[in-house]
Amino acid sequence: MSERRQRQPAAGQHFCPSCGARCETGDRFCRRCGAPLHGTAKPNGRTAGLTGLRAFGLAIVALAVVFAFLYYGDSERDRPPAEPIDITDVGSGTEATAESPPPLTGRMAADQLFNQAMSAYETGDSSAARQFIPMAISAYRSLDELDLDARYHIALLSLAAGQPQNALAQADTMLEQVPEHLLGLSVSARAYAVQGREEVAAERYRRFLSAYTPEVAASRTEYMDHARALPARRDEAESYLRERGQSPEGS
Repeated sequence: MSERRQRQPAAGQHFCPSCGARCETGDRFCRRCGAPLHGTAKPNGRTAGLTGLRAFGLAIVALAVVFAFLYYGDSERDRPPAEPIDITDVGSGTEATAESPPPLTGRMAADQLFNQAMSAYETGDSSAARQFIPMAISAYRSLDELDLDARYHIALLSLAAGQPQNALAQADTMLEQVPEHLLGLSVSARAYAVQGREEVAAERYRRFLSAYTPEVAASRTEYMDHARALPARRDEAESYLRERGQSPEGS
């Protein structure tokens, strides 16, 4: 009993929780390390440890912070930006900006399928073309109304599917509305050429070349959407006529 009493600290003596140095009851700071005491000094020189429940709670908070950093920080930073579908030479011109993409409409969905189908067809990806061409045609046919640009798309898809008669049906509807429409003339000439009706194809190509300059000047929306395609169709018409001994000049 006498030894235990000698090991106990004298009354009024406390110890710094940081370095264990002896301090007095009225001390506000440790006289050795300068750590603030604020009444936390214990008579045995030890600080109260974490209880099991408190340690578990702090671990959960730490895991939550790490998860939030990984999910909302790195994942958003490293995620590749979405890119709009590329508009090809036969594209529709329907583009969406990454900053404010418009809501997807039925027409936009059809145009995107058209781009996928024609890109696959032009690059020789027959498997993808067989998949997307009928989907794109169905998407256009489900629309309440078809403008000239949509009819041109259906005609091109029909040619790619080996259905020139369906392409001619769309081209004829286009030419009923605008008799010298360049896209209608060019796609009908191609359809007649596929059918082996060379005289009718040549006649359509001649009409195309005669109407080219004034029609381009009309700046129709579908012409601007297919601005890169029109010069290619003009070269196609001139080559077709020359190969058959017909001069494209003065057509």
